[in-house]
Amino acid sequence: MKRILSYLSIVLLSASVACSDSSEMDKAYNSVITPGFTFGEEEIIAGITPVTFTNTTTAEGTTVSEYFWHFGFAGEGNWSEEAAPDPIVYNRPGDYTVTLTAWGADGNRATTTRTITVLADNVLPTADFSYSPQMISIGTTVTFTDKSTDSDGEIVSREWLFPDGTTSTDINATYTFEQMGMFNVQLTVTDDRGGSNSTSKAINVRAGDVNAFTLLWSTAVASADALCAASVVAASDMGYIYSVSGDGKMVALNTDGAKVWEYDAMAKDGVYLKSEISYPSVDTDGTVYWVAHGYGGSSSASLVYAFDGATGSVLWKNTTAYAPAARIAFSTPCISPSMVIVGSRGTNGAIRGFEKGTGKNTATATPANGGGTSGTIALKNGVVIFTNTAQYGYGIMVPDASFVWSPVPTSDTFAPNKILSAGRCQPCVDADNCVYLPGIAEGSGTWNLASFDCTNLTASSKKTPKWSVNLPDGFQQTGASLSADGTTLYIVADKATPSVVYALNTSNGSTRWSYTLDAASNSIPAVDNLGQIHLCTKTGDYVVLSAEGELRYKEHLADSVDGSPTISEWGYSYFLGKDSAAGALKVYSVALPGVTSPAASAWSQYGQNARHSNYQK
Repeated sequence: MKRILSYLSIVLLSASVACSDSSEMDKAYNSVITPGFTFGEEEIIAGITPVTFTNTTTAEGTTVSEYFWHFGFAGEGNWSEEAAPDPIVYNRPGDYTVTLTAWGADGNRATTTRTITVLADNVLPTADFSYSPQMISIGTTVTFTDKSTDSDGEIVSREWLFPDGTTSTDINATYTFEQMGMFNVQLTVTDDRGGSNSTSKAINVRAGDVNAFTLLWSTAVASADALCAASVVAASDMGYIYSVSGDGKMVALNTDGAKVWEYDAMAKDGVYLKSEISYPSVDTDGTVYWVAHGYGGSSSASLVYAFDGATGSVLWKNTTAYAPAARIAFSTPCISPSMVIVGSRGTNGAIRGFEKGTGKNTATATPANGGGTSGTIALKNGVVIFTNTAQYGYGIMVPDASFVWSPVPTSDTFAPNKILSAGRCQPCVDADNCVYLPGIAEGSGTWNLASFDCTNLTASSKKTPKWSVNLPDGFQQTGASLSADGTTLYIVADKATPSVVYALNTSNGSTRWSYTLDAASNSIPAVDNLGQIHLCTKTGDYVVLSAEGELRYKEHLADSVDGSPTISEWGYSYFLGKDSAAGALKVYSVALPGVTSPAASAWSQYGQNARHSNYQK
């Protein structure tokens, strides 16, 4: 009660002074009170730094009998009557006015204020760099350009670490490679508040450029009958290639095709991947994420994994988020800056978010209809788009201010009234928030490929296509990719046999050209730095078309391929194919003249990049 009365006394005192006569207002005291305080913290971080206020009040001619502090914010804990109050933690950044009032035993009082600034917790800088030239041979001097950013400050220092152990602190550094092989270059940057971050890239040093289509190697990773639908391998920036097959194993290879590590999830954890399968994705730090389910098996399990990409050590695995018979297939985990996002299919399907560091399931939302049957992508504005069940096309999750997802009702999705079956197709998005959605027209549907501008998308906004087309036959297990300049979309009409490759104008959907293959193909096209389009056929051909739609290469490498090629950051391509004679499922590695990287595109291939992160660029 004393605290309440003391608090109210300030208001009552002010009121009494306002109503008193001039003699009361001019009442003189023989004492002098000089309130004051200090705080020693030079940098106060919201939610982290406890602020200790040291009372330096002095009095002459009286003694101080009471204190009242107000710490400048509303709510619980915002005041104190102690001479030495407990430390205060400010939960939000901003400027706060701290007030101290001291009362003397003779009734005199005085007040002082100070403003303190509370900073947001430091956002670590994002380390990034480019290098030139990208085609590197023995003896080539390479220039490395720092492209790092800091969202809440500036980069104040950097350090390059090169393969021979030498370092540089220059903004743009040079290094000469004297040997052939795969080498890592690391950049560490530090911001103006002491936060640091690092990134590494694998640099492929060749003896020289290949002068023809070249099969570099093929490595057996599973039995021949372990090839599953919509297959794809992931290639990290650190120089590793990751494959998963129907025998339940994750296999990591290096750029020479040698096995680096293997994880047998079927034997160790009881997963079952004979019927359907999902594939791995890789974060920029080299962490590999994968979801393996138990659908179709008895006494099986469904798990979410994080692996150290270099060693295969399990960083964490979530064994509780999914029921044993959950269905997670035909996709790779979406990697956003804050979480790993996974869609599961079926009537109990859901979109789930997992903490990168721990694997904790921190976000769950149930779609309006069914679940996520294949591709799940995330936009920078937090919107999640996923391939939906049956004729519901594509589902949408919209975040609130706290980035909690809410499902968009079927009537407000891209394909209301059951007008599109998206099957095992994958959505893609460009840098300007336009998504491209393929499928098969159903019911009253009039299109099987459309573009939607999602810049101002809300749960209730009308989803009107920017453009839509109805191409022959349609799409059942494919997706689109984009040219470097974003003006051309490439997609395979895979429901047709033989399949047809289309190049469409992204501004209006008109056909620039089409090319009919010799066989069926389920590939999502991959675009290289020369603008060439790579894909595989189900009969095992590796096909490369020019940007103008002319055949550049067609090589028969495997007996069958049911999936997409991956163009790595160092320019070599990788895919999974069946070698019946060897009784093996193999990862194949291909090099082409002049191909040094994927296209500098917003969505160059399956999952946006060679790591298949499924996050808007």
